[in-house]
Amino acid sequence: MHYRDYVQTLFNHSEKAYAEFSQKLANSDYTVIGVRVPTLRKLVKTHYQDENLLLSDFELGKYLEVDFSYFAIGLSRCKTVAEQLTFAKENLHFVKSWAITDMITSYFKPVSFEDFWSYFITTYADESVFTRRFAYVFALKFYRDPRILQVLPYIQKDEAYMVYMGQAWFLATVAICHPQVVYDFLKTDISTALKNKTIAKIKESYRIDSATKSMFVALRNVN
Repeated sequence: MHYRDYVQTLFNHSEKAYAEFSQKLANSDYTVIGVRVPTLRKLVKTHYQDENLLLSDFELGKYLEVDFSYFAIGLSRCKTVAEQLTFAKENLHFVKSWAITDMITSYFKPVSFEDFWSYFITTYADESVFTRRFAYVFALKFYRDPRILQVLPYIQKDEAYMVYMGQAWFLATVAICHPQVVYDFLKTDISTALKNKTIAKIKESYRIDSATKSMFVALRNVN
């Protein structure tokens, strides 16, 4: 299958109502074709080994599903974690929606903490908004590992909404296993937006008990 045929296949699976719904959620200037995620993943699985489907033919920046396919296929073709991390570094600056950064983590092979850390330390302050976001989304894989607490000193004040939302998601997830450390971190000199968003996500979590949630909520009134 060639690229043009693949794009046509995407349109063949589009659903107008789903496209309209997803367009709002994508929060970007991508056009959403309207392919449901399970179908999109199935198409990637079916065609990623097709030698005629060249990544160099992909026209990025217009359709959400096309860009997602580019990353999912590219990562699936990589033979090692090192190749995948290199692919991510070289291409994440093309991304224009959280929908891509947050869904492509499932295409990575098992990653060691050491490989993750080498990647994180070189991307958390990248000039690309979605490269920065992905650094924190990628970190979620290790939220149970005590070594993930190494990330906290590197959480910088970031004006980009998509980045501090990713930071908040990361912190709220780490709080499942390390609540006191996250609590102490939220009392440091971080942005009010990050602090409040983290607390909001902790309140929404079904994996954190009520007493712990109350402890964090009380922080809202602490300057």
